[in-house]
Amino acid sequence: MEYLIIWIAVAVLSGYYANQKGRNVVSWVVLGFFLSVFALIALWFLPPLGIADKRSDIARKLDMSGRYRKCPSCAELVENEAIKCKHCHVDLPALAE
Repeated sequence: MEYLIIWIAVAVLSGYYANQKGRNVVSWVVLGFFLSVFALIALWFLPPLGIADKRSDIARKLDMSGRYRKCPSCAELVENEAIKCKHCHVDLPALAE
């Protein structure tokens, strides 16, 4: 009986850590139930999903460099046509054509 409680606790713990890394909780609870500690070890080595998605969003914006520029005050991306930064509300210098 104690082993079953520990087994279920490991499965729930796998789901918790999967949630922390941006992965599907239900799948990892099931995997944690069937694979026990091995699911926790696999989660240890998997990278978080959220960071890669944010990096790809920023890279996508920077690839469109003809459309965006950095604000000199706060370094956030703003469109070239902007007169004021939408983040810090500082007046932007005119672009040299």
